Amino acid sequence: MGQHDGGDALRRTGKGQVLAARLLAPALKESAVQSHAGPVCLQQVHGACHLTGGAVEDQLGHTWFPAGPGTGPLQAGFSVKPSGASPRRPRWGAGYNVRLSEELIAVGTATAAPEARPKLTDLVSPETLTALQEQLAALTGVSVVVRDADGERITSDAAANPFCRLVARAGTGNGDCLAGLTERLAASGGDGVAEGRCRGGLVHLSAPILANSRVLGSVVLGDRPSAPIGERELLRLAGEHGLNESELRQAAGDLPVWTARQRQTARRFLRLTADTLSRLCSQEEELRARVEELWVISSVAGMVAEMRDLQAILDTTARRVAEVMRVHACSIRLLDAATGELRIRAVHNLSTEYLNKGPIIARENPIDAAALAGQTVYVADMPGDPRTRYPDEARQEGLASSLVTGMIYRGKPLGVICVYTNRPYRFSSFEATILRAIAAQAAVAIANSRLFAEAQEAQADARQLRYAGEIQRRMIPAQPPAHPHLEFGCVYCPSLDLGGDFYDLIELPDGNLGLAICDVVGHGVPASLLMASIRGALRAYSHSIYDLDEIVEQVSRALSRDSRTNEFASLFYGVFSADGRRLTYCNAGHEPPLLLREGRVELLEVCGPVIGVMPGERFDKAILHLRPEDRLLLYTDGAVEALDFNDRAYGRGRLQKAFVDYSGLPTHLIARQIHWDVKRYMGLSGQTDDITLVAARIK
Repeated sequence: MGQHDGGDALRRTGKGQVLAARLLAPALKESAVQSHAGPVCLQQVHGACHLTGGAVEDQLGHTWFPAGPGTGPLQAGFSVKPSGASPRRPRWGAGYNVRLSEELIAVGTATAAPEARPKLTDLVSPETLTALQEQLAALTGVSVVVRDADGERITSDAAANPFCRLVARAGTGNGDCLAGLTERLAASGGDGVAEGRCRGGLVHLSAPILANSRVLGSVVLGDRPSAPIGERELLRLAGEHGLNESELRQAAGDLPVWTARQRQTARRFLRLTADTLSRLCSQEEELRARVEELWVISSVAGMVAEMRDLQAILDTTARRVAEVMRVHACSIRLLDAATGELRIRAVHNLSTEYLNKGPIIARENPIDAAALAGQTVYVADMPGDPRTRYPDEARQEGLASSLVTGMIYRGKPLGVICVYTNRPYRFSSFEATILRAIAAQAAVAIANSRLFAEAQEAQADARQLRYAGEIQRRMIPAQPPAHPHLEFGCVYCPSLDLGGDFYDLIELPDGNLGLAICDVVGHGVPASLLMASIRGALRAYSHSIYDLDEIVEQVSRALSRDSRTNEFASLFYGVFSADGRRLTYCNAGHEPPLLLREGRVELLEVCGPVIGVMPGERFDKAILHLRPEDRLLLYTDGAVEALDFNDRAYGRGRLQKAFVDYSGLPTHLIARQIHWDVKRYMGLSGQTDDITLVAARIK
């Protein structure tokens, strides 16, 4: 009769193993449901339990506590823990966002409804259960049924006998079934199979189906007597349940006796079946847990991978780690490579007082030093462990155990991530693996975030350089000024956005025209700033001073006053007369200009020191008398020092030849064509220095 539907349940949890069954009867269900507000009054059942106020203690020394109110009658029941047993931290890791706790319900009546966990039919299909049940019934020759953790039927009875069906139809016999099941639970043997009798004297065997020490259901078989049912018992049952005596006597007479040998054989088959189902359920639940945990790692990785803000990544990681690992708190510290200090950057559920406890220097803290070296460090007792840097603060914060691992990216330690519990707990190897996996994902996200920030900064710098380059190019004459006796063609090609070369054409009083070309040492921003300074000084002094040598001397003095000794420039500055027949010039360390006259190339050899080195340096000037159709070429060393793929320089010889070859072109094309010839010579090697060319023709 123990296989028929009933009411509420008792659940018993032992050390490391749960042997439980839901014992269902309408009377007990009603009693349990009505006991939400206070202690449960459970009637004594065959001496198996006795009352202890709001709790029940059985003969095996287990204390049963009344469960709190739930959403329905079946959520009101009992939870058990061994008497005197210390509380254990709930085990995490199942893939259903719940704790697999061995201490299911705390003392008291006001407990929240338990979170959903996988049921037996979630792990094994009803069709499989039915097939196993039918095979077991065929082997043992007795009635078999599979029930869930709440005692509800999952399968229909296989080989159910007429006697039990007759009593069940009366609707009042379930209390006797409950009594038999209660006795069976209390008398559970060492093999985990419980044996008992109902009030009608029928023998029942049951075995729990477990998944990781958690009861999912049970397999119940039996409903046969160990001896013929006596006339007195039949009359009692007929009277109590209002049954027809003749029908009941006929059904009892058809029941074969279940011998001790038959029961022993059935017991072995039952244990084998229950163990097989338990292993299947445990493996399936473990697989689901692992899949869920891998999904959690993947979700954390995906979440932080989509983020670009470093602080958001750290805050999210700290919160998610605490949620996933079901720990009390989590902290993330990043390593300051310059000082070796681990600076707190993100926390979850830690007080400000604890965070302000003091600095953590990696080399002074063996726990963090080991974590940064690639180890995962477990601290069982933070206040009592000599490795703990601030034990008193840990005690005040209520921290008990911790697990620390490093966030390392491509062999470079970035920081540590630490999880804390508020009571002693030993982390499993799998939990350590989970923490390391999340730390590795966090390290990648942190490195990517830093790279992204650096890329953004580089992009911002590049934009600023482009803007500066545009401003600098506006300092270069876009078009040469019109002059009745002179023509010009110019090329300005910096190797970077900002360059150190410049040329300038300065209109002076009385129709005179100044021509300057300059090459500042270095490249990029420093050279461009010096270039702007020299250009401004040259323009200022050229309008206020007549003598060229004095103009160059003043520019050199200004440059040397505002620059370092390794910051200097070469400068050629000349002034054409109004009729274009005379060039007065001063060469301060610059490449000698080329004069093409009647097909022959000459060098303007007069040259002095570079500017910006010595403030009192003197410079010489020279005068060149020009003829119609004379051509001049001014250039910077970027043209003659341009290298091909074999590191051979373009050289002055090739430059002079190109000047001669292209001299017949219009003046504005001569410089461009020479520049193209230089670029063609460099090929794939690329430009490494600024190139400036200025061609002039005397009309």
